[in-house]
Amino acid sequence: MLGAAVLTAAVLPAQAHAAPATPAKAAAVDPSTPEGTYFPLTPTRILDTREGNGAPTGPLGGGKTLPLQVAGRGGVPSANVSAVVLNLTVTGPTSAGYLTVYPTGMTRPVVSNVNFTPGWTGANAVTVRLGTGGKVDIYNPAGNVSVIADVVGYYVTGTAPAKGGNFRPTLPGRVLDTRDADFGGPLSKFETAWVSVTIDDGTPDSHVRAFAVNITAVNGSLGGYLTAWNGVGKQPNASTLNFGKNAAVPNFAVVPTAPCDWDGCEGSMIGIYNGSGGTTHVIVDIFGYYDDSTLGGLRFNPIPPTRITDTRDAGKRALGPASTTAFPAASVTTPNTYALATNVTGIDPSNSTYLTLWSGDVARPVVSNLNLLPHEVRANAAYVGIDDNFNYSVFNPAHTVHMALDVTGTFELPVAAGSAASTVVTQSVTGQAHRR
Repeated sequence: MLGAAVLTAAVLPAQAHAAPATPAKAAAVDPSTPEGTYFPLTPTRILDTREGNGAPTGPLGGGKTLPLQVAGRGGVPSANVSAVVLNLTVTGPTSAGYLTVYPTGMTRPVVSNVNFTPGWTGANAVTVRLGTGGKVDIYNPAGNVSVIADVVGYYVTGTAPAKGGNFRPTLPGRVLDTRDADFGGPLSKFETAWVSVTIDDGTPDSHVRAFAVNITAVNGSLGGYLTAWNGVGKQPNASTLNFGKNAAVPNFAVVPTAPCDWDGCEGSMIGIYNGSGGTTHVIVDIFGYYDDSTLGGLRFNPIPPTRITDTRDAGKRALGPASTTAFPAASVTTPNTYALATNVTGIDPSNSTYLTLWSGDVARPVVSNLNLLPHEVRANAAYVGIDDNFNYSVFNPAHTVHMALDVTGTFELPVAAGSAASTVVTQSVTGQAHRR
């Protein structure tokens, strides 16, 4: 069944809002080097504190920091890696809290990556620079919690032996919504949906290696999980997001692709498996893709995790209903920055709402980055474009909600020495969806 993409496109623990250190900004990246290019991986579990994988067996205790060896594991090379993309899952927390993930060897930053309430199970994507010894630190301020991490890809340094993919932003667009009448209803228990995307400017599908997407489970009849992968063969032993009954739960993901393989299909595909014993609706919004290094595009510059927005700070106020607000990002950007790798946290909404983040220089897209229930705290990763004034925009459709935004890196246009900067064209896409 076919459908065109829509192309308009617990309480957070109190933290000291100390002024962050000035983040390192990117130097000009030479496009002839591999610096900042991306290698997608089949999701591979490199941490499970329940089983002694990557750490001693047993939950992570309050006030404790877990150093996780990443380089040399799960398909990540032992050298020439600047940052990794992880899917971080928590389960069985004994108290409300959060986790902070940051490079080993640096002072722990005032940021959070996943927020939880007692007994909660959930996930969030984390892009983080590797620290001393190819490790990252995971800090838990209070209570006990089991922690799981699946590595899904990595970025390389300029000395890497080969180039990975460039990031190419698209207009944010919805490429799957099982609530649409022509899809035929929610995914059944243990059913898979396949989604393909075609780049509308004629980019050959053979050059696409991964999609940057936001996946949302909606109104599951039971709790469960979704797994996203390239759609070929059996899904990997990894979860992309965990959801509860009758909830709307999003998670950002960078998902490897494969050529689509059903009759009449065009483009590159991913598969989304419903690991629940019940039904669930699924929404997929796309924000960009990675190529095979041949098309040109943006390179990733990892920075120390830095909070650039917190509406709870003195002189700020919550996002109001039906509001669009522009926030500055100049503190972490360069003249060559086009987008940010972020973690956005919604805090204490007065009622159910969602947030949409985008560059603000195009029409607001019909997508969501974060879905929120009354008075909860929830985080989700997001790739967020910036406008010519180095601002990003946030839309809140209803009620009031506080928001914090942490940045872990920027997407930069590489410029050869002595050359003038060019521009990046944000592409539109068309999506198809299939069940069988």
